[in-house]
Amino acid sequence: MYTTKYPNLFSPITIKGITFRNRIWAAPAGVHLLSLGEDRPNDHVIAYYAEKARGGSAVITFSATNMDLYRGEDPVHSNDNVLKPETHPAFLRLTDAIHFYGARASMELLAFGYMFPDEDGVLHNYTVNGETGEDGAVRYRLEREHLEKIADNYAEAAKNAMECGFDMVLVHGGHGLPLFQFLSRQWNHREDEFGGSLENRLRFPLMILRKIREKCGNGLIIEYRISGDEIGGEDSFRIEECIEALKVLQEYIDIAHVSAGSFANHTDHITHPTIFLESGHNTYLAAAVKACPDIRIPVLTLGGYQRPELMEQVIAEGKADIIAMARGTIADRDLINKAMDGREDEIIPCIRCFNCLDFERAGRLACSVNPTIGRELELSRIHGSGQKRRVVVIGGGPGGMQAAITARQAGHEVILYEKSDHLGGTAAFSHKVPFKKGLSDFINYQIHMMEKLGVEVRLNCAPDVEDIEKDNPDAVIAAVGAGPVLPPITGVGQSHVLFAKEAYDDTVREWLHGKRIAVIGGGMVGCETGLYLAKENACDVTIIEMQDELAKEEYEITRAALMEELSAHTASFVNTACREITAEGVVCEDRTTGDTITVEADYVLIAAGMKADTDGAERFRGIARYFFTIGDCRKAGKVLQAVRQGYDAAVQL
Repeated sequence: MYTTKYPNLFSPITIKGITFRNRIWAAPAGVHLLSLGEDRPNDHVIAYYAEKARGGSAVITFSATNMDLYRGEDPVHSNDNVLKPETHPAFLRLTDAIHFYGARASMELLAFGYMFPDEDGVLHNYTVNGETGEDGAVRYRLEREHLEKIADNYAEAAKNAMECGFDMVLVHGGHGLPLFQFLSRQWNHREDEFGGSLENRLRFPLMILRKIREKCGNGLIIEYRISGDEIGGEDSFRIEECIEALKVLQEYIDIAHVSAGSFANHTDHITHPTIFLESGHNTYLAAAVKACPDIRIPVLTLGGYQRPELMEQVIAEGKADIIAMARGTIADRDLINKAMDGREDEIIPCIRCFNCLDFERAGRLACSVNPTIGRELELSRIHGSGQKRRVVVIGGGPGGMQAAITARQAGHEVILYEKSDHLGGTAAFSHKVPFKKGLSDFINYQIHMMEKLGVEVRLNCAPDVEDIEKDNPDAVIAAVGAGPVLPPITGVGQSHVLFAKEAYDDTVREWLHGKRIAVIGGGMVGCETGLYLAKENACDVTIIEMQDELAKEEYEITRAALMEELSAHTASFVNTACREITAEGVVCEDRTTGDTITVEADYVLIAAGMKADTDGAERFRGIARYFFTIGDCRKAGKVLQAVRQGYDAAVQL
């Protein structure tokens, strides 16, 4: 009999006659960037979900059908419309692809708001209470006739999902969406039949669920997501009220998703856990629901899961019946199969960078640590030469290591040079920083995979052209990195002025301990270095930034969490230009008022960006038939670009 190290996680579960192969759900994660606004899944979308199913999850959740039918283009989720019969052939292709790999298909139904036209066809926003916003715009109150129509739409969408091969629907009633706003006393101030008591506040969700059941019967599994804790203050929706709500909702639903937080009260960084939260941080809420003897349906938990040993523990201890992952299966779609086969050491760690969720700025679906995400269809058409190559990689940062791993997995012979005594490049600092554990885990994963695959690593080697020529390579991949930018500030060359990356050196850290530190540059490097020194090294840190915001380039959810931490542990100035560094600190100018500001400091750290070492890379061109530059030596950027370029170079050989 086949056995696994995680018998509880991989035990099947049967719900309403459907047996699911394990306890892992691929949670909804929007992929609208794979489409061009179509109202049905295209080939790129289908390939993405099919690959997820091949990875081993029991359920693949399609995100999402927006139930605000009069909305414009959805900037966050797909614009697919299952209510239109002409879209059904494409949806059937999607569910066929998911079912082919033995997974079940679920369709998420949600709305961030509701709009209705007046008698002249003019659209108006409708909300739980109806109000006039700060912008002067009137939001009308949702009345029973509106709620009945919305519920009918949910039921029709669920029926159409069944007809398109979906086994289940996920009704999203958490995270501050309108369904949850009806439940929350902080939001629901109505005095009619839909406000006041919990019984009244449940009327709208129950109206939807009853109509779905009436239209679809018992042949459709209904999942319901709810925030077990709104995390919003004294009158917020808490776990005790959540349990009472689920006692009623369970008459119509088959699985309860117990999450946390609400975008409406700016706790998105708890709903979508950042680097500052532990894996499985919401488990206590699901465990509280499971502990109630009156709850009869399976309970699902979610929130930063990826390691199989933790998921096994949660299921084994009876804290939840099912675990859902979104970013975990984006970072590594083969996570489940790897865990099942005892290859958990090969699971690619998620670093919680949120590149996959940065919808409005990214322009494409991408993952920092998984270079194949969003390109499933294109990469299926790319094939290497089939010939064994001798490959030399110069540079042991994330990009260089990814190139070495990918080349070795393709059967090539690989030598990697690294000028320092360790691998990881500029990302190696993460080993010293508790809140960068995800990145540290990823670097360790890459190092482990290179060792496991048999990459020859030469540390403390800064090769010249002659050294590489002696290796007689077929391909050279230059990943020599970048150097820090030294801004033209008077006094920048003094001995107490250091680059930010030097702060992670053990000797330098001792110098800095407990001292006053001024950080020039409030991008992510400056902010994270300042926070590290403040939290881990007892430093008095002030961050100085020329722009109007700190970490302006960062995604809104991670930035919000970072700002909370910075506010608690550091001081900062924005719209501030550094004019001179003195022995006493930094003389600055407020760019708005022109006033002079002096930041007293014992040491000054420079975090003014990086400059690509293009010349250092280009000197290796012409040695071999194939030559690639990747990562920071091409253009200083993030881990995402380095890893993808490393993969792309190696996969072509």
